[in-house]
Amino acid sequence: MNTTQSDPPRKRGRPRNLEPSQEYRDRLENIVRVAADVFQAHGYEAGSLDDVAAAMGLRKASLYYYVKRKSDLLRLVFERAISVALTEVETLAHLADPRDRLAALVRHQALLVTRDPALFAVFFDQRAGLEHADLADVGRKEHLYLRQFVLAVEAAMAAGVIGPGDPRLVANAIIGMTSWSYKWFDTRRDSPETFADTCVALVLR
Repeated sequence: MNTTQSDPPRKRGRPRNLEPSQEYRDRLENIVRVAADVFQAHGYEAGSLDDVAAAMGLRKASLYYYVKRKSDLLRLVFERAISVALTEVETLAHLADPRDRLAALVRHQALLVTRDPALFAVFFDQRAGLEHADLADVGRKEHLYLRQFVLAVEAAMAAGVIGPGDPRLVANAIIGMTSWSYKWFDTRRDSPETFADTCVALVLR
């Protein structure tokens, strides 16, 4: 007579949590923000993981739980900058009125940089420290970002909101005007909202 041997019962246990905890995400976001301050103050080459750990009151070994290399931390700084920019600009792309859409994009870009100048100082000045694959990924996302401005400029020109011209050049001029503020903007004296109003008035005069 044949007998069938059943598989041994599986042990029940707590399912593995594949998503990082909120505490982990909050701490990592804080590390990225502090890293941007450190890299802005010292430059990427001179700034170190020791500097970031010291600024946070952590041991360097604790920092390794979140990042393994300084280049990983720089990549995270760039990811934060471009992801924040892309998320909002893609939302604004759905505005139907050409004037409102272009004004909203100009305002978004002006506020984006002036509200977090350290983050964008690193984004604009320290990309030489990125590894090749990370640099290529940033370039691809920047192209998507610029495309939204080009489309908004084209629509504004077609509607007579602004004068004719090369949409790509106009879009790059807008981004350049609103981005350069990281070089001079003083958060103790200057108002992001006032700067955004000024930029919108210049573009849509």
